[in-house]
Order: sequence, then structure tokens, then C-alpha cells
Amino acid sequence: MLTLFKKSALTLSLISTLSVLGGCSSDNNEAPELSGSLLVTVAENTTVVSQYIAIDDGVDLTYTITGTDQQLFAITSTGVVEFINAPDFESGDTGPYNITVTVTDAQGLTDSIDVAVNVGDELDTPSLGLVQTIATDFSSSQVAYLNYATQTVDDGFYAKTQSDYSINVYQTDVYHIGRFFIDTISKYNTDDASTEIWTYSTQDDSDSTTRNPYTLVSLSAEKAYLIRYGSDKVWIVNPQATDFENFKIGEIDLASYVPENNTAGTPSPSAAVISDEKLFIVMQRLDANFGSTNAVYLAVFDTATDSEIETNADTTDSVMGIPLLGLNPLENSVRAFEDKVYITTRNSFSAVSVDQSLIEEVNTNDFSLSTVLSAADITNNSAKYIQSTAIVSDKKGYFFANETFFGPYREESTLYQFNPSTGEISDETVLDIDTNSIGFIDIDAAGFLWVSVREDAAPGVEIIDTKTNTPLINRLETQLNPGVIRFIE
Repeated sequence: MLTLFKKSALTLSLISTLSVLGGCSSDNNEAPELSGSLLVTVAENTTVVSQYIAIDDGVDLTYTITGTDQQLFAITSTGVVEFINAPDFESGDTGPYNITVTVTDAQGLTDSIDVAVNVGDELDTPSLGLVQTIATDFSSSQVAYLNYATQTVDDGFYAKTQSDYSINVYQTDVYHIGRFFIDTISKYNTDDASTEIWTYSTQDDSDSTTRNPYTLVSLSAEKAYLIRYGSDKVWIVNPQATDFENFKIGEIDLASYVPENNTAGTPSPSAAVISDEKLFIVMQRLDANFGSTNAVYLAVFDTATDSEIETNADTTDSVMGIPLLGLNPLENSVRAFEDKVYITTRNSFSAVSVDQSLIEEVNTNDFSLSTVLSAADITNNSAKYIQSTAIVSDKKGYFFANETFFGPYREESTLYQFNPSTGEISDETVLDIDTNSIGFIDIDAAGFLWVSVREDAAPGVEIIDTKTNTPLINRLETQLNPGVIRFIE
């Protein structure tokens, strides 16, 4: 109940009447006229309700609050009604709370408004998560459902004897993608998570080799983009189709980005995101030896027409996209936040310098490009390469960087906090994972950071409170090593 709040109140008067002393009364004084909202919905964890404005001949006005729930509210000298303590939806502070706002002038004339205040829920607990997991020897894979509320892991979904699988979701639909030389996509729904709705091929009849589908980027329930790493054609698909003939509804052609020194006929599109009604696709543009010797490009498409947008980023090239400075963007390397798209590049696997392992930023309005930071900006770093980012706000984000060791081969990861606006990297330790590696990071709708931690003893997912950079609960352990995480919001 609101009366039992332990949160501290803002600096408000605890009385519900405040006055503004001013000019004199008039023999012809008329009653003030009060206006404002009759029905208000306030977001939980906030205090301001609404402002009520009085029109009167004089300036000596007194605002009061009465009514059933008056003890929960205060009013300022300008007619702003506020909760004394911020409501918490999960504690039952939902409303409606009924009050009457009254304004009285110097002559005692009044006007009143009856107000009902409701409290709206804001996401302040982590989402339901799905994570693709893979055996350490790459012999098998499966998907686990992670429930923060019950602190449980339901493992063993979509089990395969191959490891190169990934997942995507749209609302409650789950898409299980078989990649290199698997070339399938299957649909499920969380209402009946074990039941396959359909499975379709991700190859055309004329395809003679794997098209290696990397990810599915959904625009709506009826339209999504299937990014195929091994092809210069992105499929436009209808996930609601009940047969393969109606699944593929169009294509986006990336042939203009295939470099001259590439013999595979693909610009190697590795990641994509939709932001501001535009589809952003990043391409590695590898050479014939799978080397990162060509400029990386970010192509932009209008999701209404599926036509490419001329970004005018480089007037000297023959394509419409944006040339990036970094090399080798991996899967999950493109993230969107507000009017910015962030692209992470690892640099070539054969690189001896970390300088071209970057986080770059593209403005979705004018397509301007800027460098946020480089792996060289990490203190005393000469061997860690940035893998992926997760953005909380324009002032807070996270990235992880990997260092490779041989004899035996292994990767060790470090998780960093940074400021996307300035590029400053925090010295604070976000998560100590010892000598283990991170497979994936992302932010859920409630602003919590999920981290896939790969290790032999206790693989699993950490959920981090981004306000304190501390784990909310003990690690949600999975049977196999976790990778890509998706959220059912």
C-alpha cells in the first residue's frame, strides 16, 4: 500500500494546501475557473501527476486537495499535484486514487475538479529469456528457457546433433535457424514451445551450396528479413505463411557490394537491425581467402519499399551505403538505440593490431558516421578485440572484448562499461568471470544486462542490474555453453 512506502519523499509540503499571496479583491470578483485532466495515468516510480491551472481576476489563489485518497498527495503553489511517495505497481499501488482539486480566490469563491489517478506498470524485472546453447565439442545444441521470476532454467528445447544454430524471436514467436550447411528455419510459439509450427529451407532451388542464414530481423508478424551470410540476396519473408511457396515474398539485392577479389559471390552480410523504419545491414566483404582486406559497408534500406537509400556517405564509390573504418563485423555486431546505430568490428583474425577493432556510430537521420572508441582505448590493451555491444542509454553501454590463447586454444573475455556519447571506458569491474569467455550480451526491455558465460564447470547466464553493475540473482546455469539470448517481452 502507498501508506507503507519506505521510499523517501521528494521535497514537498506535507500539507495539502498551499497559497500564493498577491493583489487585492474586487467588488466585481468572479469565481476562478479551474482546468486540468480528470483521469490521469502515472508511470510507477514517478511522482508528478498533473498540473491544474486556474483563471481568475486576482492573483491570491489557494489550491487544496480533498477526497478519499488526499493523504497520498501534495499540491504545489502552481497547482501541480504530486504523489508524496512514488507508487510501486508491483506492490499493489495501481489506483484508481480519487481526489478533488479545489482553487479558492481571496473572496472565498471556488472551483473544483474531481480527479482519478491510475498507476501504470513499468518493466522493472527482467524478461523471459531464451538462449541458444552449444556443446563444448560442437557435437550438439539445444535451446533453454530462462525465467528470472522463478529462477529456473527449462533446458533441452530444439535439441540437435549439430551445433551451428541460432534463434530469433518476434513477440511470442520463436525462430530456430540452422546455419552453415543446415539451411533451415523453424517456427515455434512460446504458448506451446515444444510444437513445431513449420520448417522451411533457406535455399532457392538453384542454390548448389549453403547460404548460411545468420539471422531473421522482423519488421512485423507478416514481414521479416532473412540475412544469408553465404548469399548476395537477402530474403524478404512472411513468417505467417503456411507453406514454403508463400514464405519468401521478395529479395534485397546486395550484389553491388561483392568485392572484385571475392569468388564466392557474397558480400558476407553478418548482422542487421531495423531502426527508424530503415533496415541496416553490415557486410564483411571478405576476399577469396576469407581475409578482411576490403572496406566494410553498412547498407540502408527503406522498410516500406525495400529499396536502398542513397546515404551519400562517399561520393567517390559506386554504391549507396556507408563505408566503415573498422574491419570484420561479426554476427550480433549491429545494435540500435534511439536515433543511433552502433556497429562493432573485431578486426581481421590475422591482425596484430587492435586499432581497427572499433565501435562506430551512425546517425539514422543523416547517416553521419563517427567513431565511439577503439580497442586501443582499453587501458594497457594490445591483444583484446571487441566482439559486441549492448546499449542502455546515450550515457551507458557495455561491450566485451576477447583475447585468444593457444596451447590449448581458448578465449578469455572482459566485460566493460562505456559512455556511448563520449567513448569513455569505465575502470569499474562489471562482472568478474575469471578466465572464462562471453558468448553474447544484450539489454532486455527493463534495462537489465544479460551475459552468456561459457565455462566447463558452470555455464550459464548472468543477469546484471545496470544501475549497480551487480548480479540480480545467482547465475542461471545451462547444460551446454550459452550463446545468443533473445527476449519474450
